[in-house]
Amino acid sequence: MKNQVPRQNSLNNNSKNAKKWDLHLTSKETKDEPLVREIFLKEGFKSLTAIQKKAIPVISRKINSLLVAPTGSGKTEAAVIPVFTQLSNYKIHHRGKIKAIYITPLRALNNDVFRRIIKYAESENLRVQIRHGDTTTRTKRNIVEDPPDVLITTPESLAVILTSSKMLKALDCLEWVIIDEVHELVSNERGAHLSIGLERLQAASILPVIRIGLSATLGNLKEAASFISGVNRKCAILVDNSLRVYDIDVKFIKGSLNNVAHFIIEHVRDTKIEGSILLFTNTRDEAEYIGTILKNQNYVQVDVHHGSLSKDMREETETRLRVGGAGIVVCTSSLELGLDIGSVELVVHYGSPRQVS
Repeated sequence: MKNQVPRQNSLNNNSKNAKKWDLHLTSKETKDEPLVREIFLKEGFKSLTAIQKKAIPVISRKINSLLVAPTGSGKTEAAVIPVFTQLSNYKIHHRGKIKAIYITPLRALNNDVFRRIIKYAESENLRVQIRHGDTTTRTKRNIVEDPPDVLITTPESLAVILTSSKMLKALDCLEWVIIDEVHELVSNERGAHLSIGLERLQAASILPVIRIGLSATLGNLKEAASFISGVNRKCAILVDNSLRVYDIDVKFIKGSLNNVAHFIIEHVRDTKIEGSILLFTNTRDEAEYIGTILKNQNYVQVDVHHGSLSKDMREETETRLRVGGAGIVVCTSSLELGLDIGSVELVVHYGSPRQVS
């Protein structure tokens, strides 16, 4: 069954919800807006994307916001460049204070975000560090003793940070929190814990903490906006409603995982695919099993990627993907969320997706 499927980033039945949360801004620009646009051009953007045009005036006014736009539309830059500009422009450079926190659901995404935003931070003389489960004890100690301006972390590591009296003191000038891949955190246990963490961050800071959420796909926009802003706070919903067309082919394979693996090899041979292929599974056991079968075929380079593998193994696979040296990568959701993994020629999902979004 093969279909050209148009995909819209904001579900149509949520448009009414979105309108309720729209903000009507005054026509007068803030003094930061022209500077932010100039930085985008200086960084190589020929023009602003739709979501960047919407986000710059809202974030420059320090308004809680939810940015919903397709992968590759520049959401990350739409958030971090205005934030970094404000941190630099207003000289909020208290040594030993964390001014912004960037939260993502995955360690791999933490690392990817660091690679993407470090040049923007350095151009504004801001220091950035990562704190997650793979971070060495020495680096964790350095973060406590000499906190960076911007900290990239996961919800779980944030919970650990909030138990440290020294880190709470370092957070007392916090002004910005960016939450990436919001759809992975709304309406689940991780999101509930993060909501508490966000309120604790506000309690720790002497400044109003502005929250920015990022997502490529969301069902209930109002629910996500409420998750970001918390109780009794407004949140601007900024949506890029552009459509993307996906070529989707659904196959039913009789038999076991062996049959699935053999079908994939035959498909790669028949279609003469030479680029990277991502094969998603729902569990780590499935990823390991299918990966072993594919490796035994000795046809292409095969890597397995999931959260139980060592940091070095995961990062080697991610590097091969970015430089185009990967064949088939069998993975779980560890490579699902917004990572910059270069050009991928084919994406396969074995089994039913965990969620519609």
